[in-house]
Amino acid sequence: MILTKISLKSLLENMWISIPESLEKELLSDYGHPVMDDEGHMREYTEQDIYEQVRKRLIHEGYFR
Repeated sequence: MILTKISLKSLLENMWISIPESLEKELLSDYGHPVMDDEGHMREYTEQDIYEQVRKRLIHEGYFR
């Protein structure tokens, strides 16, 4: 799964959270494309990976507890 603007908006609406556009851009930049692992293979995040990483980031930024 790749994080899209629509999926991020849906996730945030389900959490009843509003974030600044700058943080939205950072999250889309971090999780909006496949990543290359240490062996040079392209992989996509799972839906659970993305939701968990976004949740952790929101906690760290103070938007979610």
